[in-house]
Amino acid sequence: MSRAGSAELLPLNNLLFKVTEGQLETRFPALFEYFIPEEFLPTEKPLPLSSVLTTRGGVRGGQNAIFDGRLYVPNLVRFDPKAEWIETDLKWDNFKSNRLFLKNLILHISAIAIRQGINQIHWMLSFPSAFSRNDRNAYAKAWNDLTEELKGKTGIRYECSSDPESKYFRTESLAIAQYFADEERHDLMYSTCIDMGGGTSDISIWESNRLIHQCSIQLAGRDLLSKFLELNPKFIEQRFGRNLQEWQNLRDGAFHAKLDVLLRWQSEQWLKEVRPTLHQAEDMQGLTRLMAIGFGGLYYYVGILLRVLNEEGKYKQEKITPVYLGGNGSRLLHWLDPTGTFALHSEVNDFLSRMLACGSGFEDTGVPTRLSKKPKDEVACGLVLDVSILQGLNLKTKDPVITGENCELNGISLSWNQRLEIEEDVENFRIPTFSCLAKFLHDFHYALNATGIEGILPIKDFKRSAELSDNRKIWEGTRRELAQLLQSQNLQGNASRIRIEPPFILGLKALLNYLGREWAGRQ
Repeated sequence: MSRAGSAELLPLNNLLFKVTEGQLETRFPALFEYFIPEEFLPTEKPLPLSSVLTTRGGVRGGQNAIFDGRLYVPNLVRFDPKAEWIETDLKWDNFKSNRLFLKNLILHISAIAIRQGINQIHWMLSFPSAFSRNDRNAYAKAWNDLTEELKGKTGIRYECSSDPESKYFRTESLAIAQYFADEERHDLMYSTCIDMGGGTSDISIWESNRLIHQCSIQLAGRDLLSKFLELNPKFIEQRFGRNLQEWQNLRDGAFHAKLDVLLRWQSEQWLKEVRPTLHQAEDMQGLTRLMAIGFGGLYYYVGILLRVLNEEGKYKQEKITPVYLGGNGSRLLHWLDPTGTFALHSEVNDFLSRMLACGSGFEDTGVPTRLSKKPKDEVACGLVLDVSILQGLNLKTKDPVITGENCELNGISLSWNQRLEIEEDVENFRIPTFSCLAKFLHDFHYALNATGIEGILPIKDFKRSAELSDNRKIWEGTRRELAQLLQSQNLQGNASRIRIEPPFILGLKALLNYLGREWAGRQ
């Protein structure tokens, strides 16, 4: 939140007022399951809240926040994402549950504000730039409708624009850049900022503190870790000591939600005490390689962006940029380091710099990746900072996706260095070949060898070649995975509802899916 021009962390106070004394051992779990928790856990840092809603004790199909649907604070002992009253998939197409979650969140923040004598709240909202036009409009309208509905009940004057193009709505890629520039005081003379969450990585590229490109790609924490562990829950049993029966029947959103809870409570200690002991473990080596390919592909794509922007005359430097990485997913870099702690001197840093260079064709100047000091808080902090040294924060010009891989849209061929803009209904979308992706996997192995990195091993039996025929099994498997991916994402129909993904990233996710199944023994 912002007061007096500065950013402050919202205090998630205990708002419970007891009229009778109840036994702690019965009161505490009852409030968690049927009402608002007495304490938000973990107590030292309860925010950000998990995106989990409970309808337990409410009227099925109801719309009354608190009674029919409430924020749920899961813990390792009692959280069962398969329970019929638990909602973990709070996307915008799950309208009823999404609305109840947001309504409860607004009411709780309003109660905290009233307790502090505040009678006006101005909402600043962020969204992934991957949102389609329909997504953005629905997002803005939902917040506007909810605040209009609740202002008469709370007595607070809310300000919330219904226009997704207003200055009060900002993409996550811009909000995190403002955090790095104005809160951590890094210069963005030529820099790349990435907000890596669970589902998307939001990227902005800057030159002389001016925005030159932003995009949002659907490659983040779930693709770089969660999906691999969903394929191989035995890793959780063996390396985290959890009961396999709790995990092996979980799928998609339910699995991701439970894993988020596990990592929130145990990842810091696990990285410190367990990760350093697994350097020679075969399963950890395989997982590390998968995550390295994912991170390497992300940086390779950023390199492609730099090269294309340079060819377009928008980026003048002809050099790779330092990277500022934040968001909850940024913590996964610690998994790649054998010590469990990623730092500026980590060999992983050298590897990532080399992948930027390979993707761009520019010289490897050993640029650093710097992790945020406040993972997951950056976007909120950037949103409420009033003054910035950055230029272009309110830029409204279109910034179409850079393909990164050769593709065909409605029968029209697009090269890897062209822009992909969907202005009419999509009848057909294809990625006919993996020429850029094959070069990436060749360059990935080249980078391992050139940097002498010891913590990441090459793919067994991989022939260091960019020719598809030299690693036929990998590319045939990737082709099958891509077909399933394109079918599940349904990239056909009305242009306004389609979330555009760079073809290179689509191919990379298909490659990770294939290699992930192989690691989990599911080929």
